[in-house]
Amino acid sequence: MLSVFLACEDPYATADFFTGSLGWRLVFATPRASADRLACVSLGDAQVMLSTDDEEFLPAASREHRGAGVTVYVRLPDTADIAAVHARHAEAGVVTAPLSAREWGERAFDARIGGYRFLVAQEGTVDGMPSTVTADDLESAVRLAVTTLEKAPDGAWDGKAGGLEWTCWETVEHLSDDLFAYAAQLGARPANREVPFLWESRRPGGPANVTYANRDAGPGGLLEVLEACGAMLAALVRTTPPDVRAHHVFGASDPEGFAAMGIVETLVHTHDITQGLGLAWDPPADVVARTLARLFPDAPRDTAPWPTLLWATGRGDLPGRERLTQWRWNGTPRLS
Repeated sequence: MLSVFLACEDPYATADFFTGSLGWRLVFATPRASADRLACVSLGDAQVMLSTDDEEFLPAASREHRGAGVTVYVRLPDTADIAAVHARHAEAGVVTAPLSAREWGERAFDARIGGYRFLVAQEGTVDGMPSTVTADDLESAVRLAVTTLEKAPDGAWDGKAGGLEWTCWETVEHLSDDLFAYAAQLGARPANREVPFLWESRRPGGPANVTYANRDAGPGGLLEVLEACGAMLAALVRTTPPDVRAHHVFGASDPEGFAAMGIVETLVHTHDITQGLGLAWDPPADVVARTLARLFPDAPRDTAPWPTLLWATGRGDLPGRERLTQWRWNGTPRLS
């Protein structure tokens, strides 16, 4: 743990402000009569040593430049409620930039305390939950889709999938092909194009795929193809170094980005399919929220995740917002 020393007029009064008004924890303080007047406060993984601004430590000529060019970075653990921490600091009047999602993937706010700048952040969070999209999330989404689609009534697979022009069977094939293609991109890693498979449509207006299911294997075989393609992508996401970039038509992305893309494809196309099959489909809010944060950073955060994802992909309405007729995600890798 890295500690910093900040020069203060009165380290004890400053420590009282940190602990009493801002909710920091007092680690220790030397006796007020001590020759070494010092207090230590902590928040998250940061410890701040509060010392005196005697001439020895902070010459008078430097005092008007106190803290210039220095920002104390405070990282909160995933278990902390950063919104509550922000509210406490805002109430004390020290916040200079409100809590928001930053472009490097953290939620953070800025504050000025005792003449020094602070950045209080939480590593990759969505409403207090870890926001990293993982191979486990992808596997879970595909498994849930397969379990749901196994309940399809006999003879329903050739009906239209929701608002698509494809049948439910064709849409599962298309979804499987998406997952397969994303795995291929991560495996071959072409910089500016797709892996040159031969995509073919089997009927006018049908999806152009590389992979198709054998109709003779029935719906069970179709869902096995879906599960296999999902497993391929999950394996590539799990084993590909995070600094790898691979081409996508919406922009190059990293393994986490491809996992999130696979989840969006799975969630929204299963929505299309279940509409055609007459099945219920309500995926887990936490996975949806993480995926929204990763691929749709400008989507509303004050609405439920699943309706928001449907809205963001042109499949649903949100109160007070126009329905989207065009959309795209942002797979740009997060800065680290």
